[in-house]
Amino acid sequence: MSKSAAKILSTAEQLFNQHSFNAVGVDLIRDESGCSKTTLYTYFKNKQQLVASVLKKRDVQFRQSLCDFVGEAQGLAALEQIFDWHIQWFQQDHFKGCLFVRAAGESSQQDTEILDLAKQHKHWLYGFIAQYAQHLKQPQAVTELCYNFLEGLISRFLVEGFHAKIAEQNKQLMINLIKNLQA
Repeated sequence: MSKSAAKILSTAEQLFNQHSFNAVGVDLIRDESGCSKTTLYTYFKNKQQLVASVLKKRDVQFRQSLCDFVGEAQGLAALEQIFDWHIQWFQQDHFKGCLFVRAAGESSQQDTEILDLAKQHKHWLYGFIAQYAQHLKQPQAVTELCYNFLEGLISRFLVEGFHAKIAEQNKQLMINLIKNLQA
């Protein structure tokens, strides 16, 4: 990818996250990235393709970051790491909830590529959790529990702001529920 395309993509991701997909136009992306409209359209034929490219980039970064954070942990320890990674994300200044949920929410049913990218991202996360729950008792229940806790906290902290005490209480609740399922 050229430096210009990478700059456009990075700028678009930042603006989409900060504002919204619908509120950000290609002119703002062009101005903020310092490129010409011709350059922008050379790499991205329309805004839809730019949104899809941003989501693909974000998905790769998300997966790599989460995999690196979990490292060699297994079982319940890995599930705790997944939870801790999310807690760190919730505390970042640029946290505005899940970009994939926001993209799906702002898309029409005709935006099948965007909706498919959002579904693929969420299915990957669900599967990632499931791979660490598979050797525990009641792996399906553990996976559902962890996934739904995380998805709920994404929404909660977007709306209410991050609260360390709530995050820690939910982590302990999730761990205790998983341990009870193992008994």
